[in-house]
Order: sequence, then C-alpha cells, then structure tokens
Amino acid sequence: MNMYEWRNHIYELQQITYKQSEQIRLLEEKVNQLEMKLQHTSSPSIDKIEYHFDQLKIERLDGTLHIGLSPNELANIDDLGIPKFQHKQVQNELKQKLVPPINHFINEQGPEIIRNLSEKNNMTIPKKLEGDIIHDILSQVPDRIAYYEKEAKEKHHITDGIQLESFILDHVKKEIYHSLQRFMEKSEEKGE
Repeated sequence: MNMYEWRNHIYELQQITYKQSEQIRLLEEKVNQLEMKLQHTSSPSIDKIEYHFDQLKIERLDGTLHIGLSPNELANIDDLGIPKFQHKQVQNELKQKLVPPINHFINEQGPEIIRNLSEKNNMTIPKKLEGDIIHDILSQVPDRIAYYEKEAKEKHHITDGIQLESFILDHVKKEIYHSLQRFMEKSEEKGE
C-alpha cells in the first residue's frame, strides 16, 4: 500500500468509528430517556383517600391491616405478613401465556365434557348451572397454574420453559376433567 491508500484506509476507519460513536451516544440517550420515563411511571400516584369507619365492615382479617401509611412507608416495612414469591415475574409471564389457551379449552371443551359426564351419570344439567360451573372453573385457572408451576419445579425439577408449560397445561386439563367427574358423581349421590 502506498501512502495515499493508507490515508484513505485510516479516513474510512475514522468515519466508521465516528458513526459508531454517534450511534452509541444516541442509544445512551434513549436508554436514559426510558429510565427517566420508567421512574416517573413506576411510582403510584394516590389521590385523596377517605376512610369512613362507620361504613367499614371487616368480618375476617388475616395478616396485618395498615391504615394511614403511604406506599413509600409501606415499602420500608420489612414484614407485612404477606408471602413473597421469588419468581413473581416468571409466574406472571406463565399466567399471561397459559391462561388464554386454558380458558379457550374450558370454553370450547367444558360444556361438552359436562354434557358427556352428566349423560354418563344419568343427570340433566341446566344451562345456567353449566354456565356457573364454567365460570367457576375459569376463575380458578390462575391459581391452578401457580400450583402446578410450583409442583413442576419442586417435585419434578422441571425448569425448561416448554416442558414446564406442557406439564402445567396437561395437569390443569386433567384436573378440570377429574373435578367435573367428581362433581357429577357427588351430585348423583345427593340426588340433585
């Protein structure tokens, strides 16, 4: 290479370095903006809270009731008597991922399972009761996902995402079927 080619080569390297430096600077600005935005949106804003103790009725209270503490003060209290989950974010992601297909299964297959089991047990299930049963099952789905996630990890040592999802889906579906089967059998025993 002659001197002119070296200069061109060095100039090109300088241009590339300049462009990369500019891209890094822009990315750092975006990260800073996102961090600022996150800080401003993550702190909850609480307007005025009024307590009317003559209207407050507590029949049963487990844990600790803290009245008059701000969210910042609550954050500084070590133990509120509420269990803390180590993998709360993972649980939320799993719930978000698994609740829709399980709900779809319940809404699509649930009525047919109920009808088949009621016929098998020589029963007639009114549409309203069928709807109530489906609604009750749907309301329990998030808790059952958490239960089977814990079982998969602690008893079966399943940590792989796909295996974990498959384990949870299979067990929730089986539990739904067995629960409906037990419900029909008990209803038949009672003569309902």
